[in-house]
Amino acid sequence: MALISIDKVECKDCYKCVRFCPVKAIRVIDGRAEVVEERCIGDGSCVVICPQKAKTIRSDIDKVRTLLASGRKVIASIAPSAKGIFYKDIYKIIGALKRSGFDRVEETCVTAEAVALEHLSCAGHEKPVISTACPAVVSLVEKYYPEHVEHLAPVVSPMAAHARELRAVHGDDTAIVFIGPCVAKKNEAPDFGIDAVLTFDELRKFIAEEIDETGSTESGFDNEPAGKGELFPIVNGLIKSAGIEDDSFDPTVISVSGVPDIMDTLEELNGLKNIRIIEALACKGGCLMGAGAAQGPDLWERRNNLLELASMEGKGVFPADLGRSFDSPPLELPLPSEEEIVAILKLTGKTKPEDEHNCGACGYNTCREKAIAVFQGMAEAEMCIPYMRFRAESLANEIVRTTPNAISIVDGDFRFLSINPSFEKIFNLKMDDIAGRPIEPFLDPNSYKRVLRTGKHFTNHNIEHDGATLSELVFLIPGEEILVGIYVDVTDRVDHEKKIATVKKETLEKAEIVIENQMKVAHEIAGLLGETTADTKVLLTRLKNLFDDETAKD
Repeated sequence: MALISIDKVECKDCYKCVRFCPVKAIRVIDGRAEVVEERCIGDGSCVVICPQKAKTIRSDIDKVRTLLASGRKVIASIAPSAKGIFYKDIYKIIGALKRSGFDRVEETCVTAEAVALEHLSCAGHEKPVISTACPAVVSLVEKYYPEHVEHLAPVVSPMAAHARELRAVHGDDTAIVFIGPCVAKKNEAPDFGIDAVLTFDELRKFIAEEIDETGSTESGFDNEPAGKGELFPIVNGLIKSAGIEDDSFDPTVISVSGVPDIMDTLEELNGLKNIRIIEALACKGGCLMGAGAAQGPDLWERRNNLLELASMEGKGVFPADLGRSFDSPPLELPLPSEEEIVAILKLTGKTKPEDEHNCGACGYNTCREKAIAVFQGMAEAEMCIPYMRFRAESLANEIVRTTPNAISIVDGDFRFLSINPSFEKIFNLKMDDIAGRPIEPFLDPNSYKRVLRTGKHFTNHNIEHDGATLSELVFLIPGEEILVGIYVDVTDRVDHEKKIATVKKETLEKAEIVIENQMKVAHEIAGLLGETTADTKVLLTRLKNLFDDETAKD
């Protein structure tokens, strides 16, 4: 199942996810978005900003239920950001997890200090080291900046380090469930033997569905104090955990959060001098603001909560193996030629540089960037909202301009706002002469007043004007005090109906005369035939009976 799925019904032409996805991993087909898995880095920003809530992160809740029912030892590894997000309720959550069947609940950051120090040991060489605790950052570099893979620290994340330590202590058959704010961890987990990953939002749902919290008891973590590793989810947390002081003034250290800022740093990486470590976190504000923790307090409250609860005691544990490698292939994206870009731009009326407004309404920063996306099958030419609006308005204007029907547009004070050429011709008026003037000298305002008062269309009303018969339709523009009147010349139809009515009348009159004459003739004939009627009836009855008898014999 894909990491992020999209409800096609709820997704509605807003392109906001395209605009916010830093690597443009969103494909638009028939106006609906879908996540292209091979392009996605898993930061989850599209889920958080979706106004229709149409995007869903793959859930591991059922997988966790299966693990708890399997009879295996199951250990929860909870990210240190939990203290910042849940604050003191974290101890109730720990108690609830233990009651649900987890054998142990530990802090992931118990190995974070070891991971930070391992990063520090990789630094100080000829090239800067990019931190690899954030799987979205690793994916970003591997897919989009393969030339910088050599800068990635060959060090596992605290999640992977903790999983290795737990299995070393509790056995290889131990099931590990990571719980944290990170969406990308769901993709990273299988590579390091983690059995399931719950986001904090999933954790809330899991507890609500599985556990009766009435009379719930608090419980603490089952590990020894984690030490400086508790600072890991804060920007500069890795650097602080490694024991580097006054890092904000250290010219050899860079801390950057948010994928767009990380991409800017990677673009300039070759020009950076004397840099030892680049601490990079995909979520703006660090792991405290992970996309899997949308609910909860704001960044600064989360940060203060964490600092208040962090004991900073102990030194955590140091797994024997913290190494990793990078072997994911880079993303290969086809690029169009200049001629192909020009051809795509022409589809939306962009034939010269000044036509490229680069408004960003489609989700792409420039018109050329969107043209490249169209070439790659990631976007549709129709996503150019200004062009489609211009096209719709032009089409509408052309219809209004060329229609033989007279059209008037009137404001709530029953004054002319606009009229079309047919109105000018039929009513012998000029727009320049009547703009802003009351309609009453030229039109009966009662229809307009009725529509404005009731909000209902008014039709099937004919008016006479200058020897012509016009059918009048008046309606209100929804949400506006603007009325539209449409006048259709039905003179020929009315004349035809009058002619038909005249023919009908004449025909009826003639029919009455004919019938009257026929009745006179019938009366005279009846007098002559009356005396033979009885004999005729007897004869016909005999013939009928004879015919019936012959038929029965056959």
